[in-house]
Amino acid sequence: MKRKAIFGGTFDPVHLGHLELVKTAKAAANLDEVLLMPCWQSPFKGKAVASGQQRYDMLKLALENRDELLSGMRVSDYEILRPKPSYSWQTAKHFHDAEPDTEWWWILGTDQWNQLENWAQPESLRTLLRFIVLTRDGDEIEAKEGWHHIAVPFSHPASSTGIRNDFEKYRHWLVPEVAEYCVEQSLYVS
Repeated sequence: MKRKAIFGGTFDPVHLGHLELVKTAKAAANLDEVLLMPCWQSPFKGKAVASGQQRYDMLKLALENRDELLSGMRVSDYEILRPKPSYSWQTAKHFHDAEPDTEWWWILGTDQWNQLENWAQPESLRTLLRFIVLTRDGDEIEAKEGWHHIAVPFSHPASSTGIRNDFEKYRHWLVPEVAEYCVEQSLYVS
């Protein structure tokens, strides 16, 4: 049975911390593949600065020509192309139905793990997925009865918010091709 994970997010923009996080999660759960999936709009965040297509393009650029470092990672445009609103349980069901012999995982942080019961149809998520919970600064996570998870410590200084607020100061957190794309598209630059 293959083991694959979905790592959804705003990726506004994708940065080196996201890539390191995926590498860490992939190794911790012995995953065959991770799908990086830009969401249309997170219900827990404001509207993204970059469009869905721009965030998808940045993810593609971040992974391009880095096979030796980022093997087993690919970008999916499933959520940005599907009818809105798009919910995580629908995404999980889509991939589960497409590959029923795959053990599907979902990568998230402690903050989202603690809010899972507030997501749409959490029971569907519990049934369809296992979870990789990335913890920071020694965060302790509570087990949820009937939910399968592993906790993986992770820390990286990169922040999409920091990049959006001061692109020049933090552009070193971006893959060079992504930084160039941001400049070309006038994203996050004054």
